[in-house]
Amino acid sequence: MSQARHGQRIATRLRRTTGVHDVRWTASTRSLAVRHDRGLSLDELLQQVPHDDASAPPRQRSAPWWRQALVPAAALSAGLAGVAPISSLAIASCAIPIARRALTTARRRRLSIDVLDATAVTLLLGTGDVLAAGVSVALIESGERLRAHAAGRARTAFRRWMIADDRGVRVLRSGTEPRVPVESVAVGDRAVVYAGEALPVDGRVVSGAGSVDNRTWTGEPYPVPVEPGDDVLAGATVVDGRLVVEIAATGERTRAGRLAAAIEDALAANTPTTDTARRIADRFVLPMLLSGGLALAVTGDIGRVVSMLIVDFGTGIRVAVPTAYLATMIAAARRDVLFKNGRAIETLASVDTIVFDKTGTLTAGRPTVVGIDPANGHDAAALLRLAGAAEGHLPHPIARAIRHYARSCGLELPAPAAVRVAPGGGVEAEVERHVVHVGRWTYLRRAGVRLPAAPPNELSMAHVAIDHRFAGTVRVQDGLRSEARAVVDELRAHGVNQLWLATGDREAVAKRVAHSLGLDGVHAHLMPEEKAQLVRRMRDEGRRVAVVGDGINDAAAMAEADLGIAVARGADMARESAAIVLGAEDLALLVDAIDMARFTMRLVRQDIAFVSVPNGVALAAATAGALPPLAATVVNNGSTLLAGANSLRPLRLRRSERARSAAAWREG
Repeated sequence: MSQARHGQRIATRLRRTTGVHDVRWTASTRSLAVRHDRGLSLDELLQQVPHDDASAPPRQRSAPWWRQALVPAAALSAGLAGVAPISSLAIASCAIPIARRALTTARRRRLSIDVLDATAVTLLLGTGDVLAAGVSVALIESGERLRAHAAGRARTAFRRWMIADDRGVRVLRSGTEPRVPVESVAVGDRAVVYAGEALPVDGRVVSGAGSVDNRTWTGEPYPVPVEPGDDVLAGATVVDGRLVVEIAATGERTRAGRLAAAIEDALAANTPTTDTARRIADRFVLPMLLSGGLALAVTGDIGRVVSMLIVDFGTGIRVAVPTAYLATMIAAARRDVLFKNGRAIETLASVDTIVFDKTGTLTAGRPTVVGIDPANGHDAAALLRLAGAAEGHLPHPIARAIRHYARSCGLELPAPAAVRVAPGGGVEAEVERHVVHVGRWTYLRRAGVRLPAAPPNELSMAHVAIDHRFAGTVRVQDGLRSEARAVVDELRAHGVNQLWLATGDREAVAKRVAHSLGLDGVHAHLMPEEKAQLVRRMRDEGRRVAVVGDGINDAAAMAEADLGIAVARGADMARESAAIVLGAEDLALLVDAIDMARFTMRLVRQDIAFVSVPNGVALAAATAGALPPLAATVVNNGSTLLAGANSLRPLRLRRSERARSAAAWREG
């Protein structure tokens, strides 16, 4: 087990220790801060951690849905059966989890809705009202199961990405290249990485040349050439060539490892607090208990007290609000939007700032040819045909873009001969008795091509030479998504007043994208940790920030933000870190997600009213002795059913109706 996971596990154990008030594990500094009673010594704290804690426990699988439904179903069935005393015994058994939660909160000297639930169920069973007791237990336990939130698997996914090859690291030793475990290599060793492999270490290239796909770090869609003296990072992929890298850092000391620790800190700092339903419901506990006790002291009427406690407000809220979240999650999933938990819905409804990644988010993430610029009298079609043929079947993204564009223009590409690839530079091939070079400006110069005095300013170009004479350029661009501008306009109409671009790509490219879409600002040349720092600054300014991205380079910023949103085909780490995943290649789903979130929060407000108003009237009647326990049960459960039915509306509403309701929520 890694030190980070071991430290987190120790912190979890210490939090359960009597006398410990707070524990804070900071993964990046490997430090543990414990606030505890003065009577506890360090030795006593350490004794609370078992000696076998360093070993990873077996992964526990979630119980299947039918097992989770057994307790609510049994309680409801027993209540409907009404066979005393068997039904009472069955309902009491099903209510054990409620009693445990009530005792736990009572020991912490805190009154929660669990205390009120346990009291009401006890009184119902004591007075023989098994129907009301069974229904109450079934509703309470169903609500508990609905409130289960998604487990955090981000650390596991990030570790899988960080250790690029389970077979270990290929190292250079006495002319051989054996693979050794990553734990066995040391700073100063030399790792060998071939085309198609991911770099397992941070280091500096000492020999070889090639190109490296850095999109996991910078988001830049094009591979960049590397040569001796250039630094490379773990997690990047070698596109072509063979690199010998002098190792500078391994494991958790790599930039990837430090980023993993930063994500662990951010995830720990942003763990969900008690959901809205519990907070609202808990406010009613003390007044209800005090009112019931006062009524009993004054009147001595146990029936009156039972009626008052049955009208508890909390059951309806605790069932209806999670149901609204669950219904929205189901409806959204049908529309290719995945909300991982109710907190994501609540947070999205109030977001006022969105930070976008560029590559693969606002752009397609695939380079495409946008123009041909022939030179020295060459024909554009002939230039494109020879360039596409020279690229042959090379896997480089720009090579694929040129071939695809040439074929889309109806050109038939002849088979090249004597293809010679210069990793990170370009390709030389013989095509129909012509020597064709396609690649970077510096590559053509080294190949002896006669070039103009100055290279073009545009960086995203493939330059072409025919028979050692400059023939022109093929302009390549990672184009904007067709729906991107409309989505930006819709977001502004929805009240999202700050839209920013944060990317690791070049500043000129980033500014062009931001200008085309009318964004409020742009930050370029950002590494993942710098993106996270940018988001942190925005949150410190009081903004409610969502980060929309698709790559591992976005994961830290997503974890730092109030909300992370991953687009379709995003990296595993981005999808794990995000609270919302857009499941289709359509950025307009982001607007749909906001509509659904705001509609849901409007439902939550309605649910609270549907529960509070009738129960408030019923409570007044019960206090006056005018409402028997059976009638109180009808009102309480009736309001619960009404609010629950209202919470199911996301499953039935059309998009236009949902948008109108969301607009009303925003105006309200």
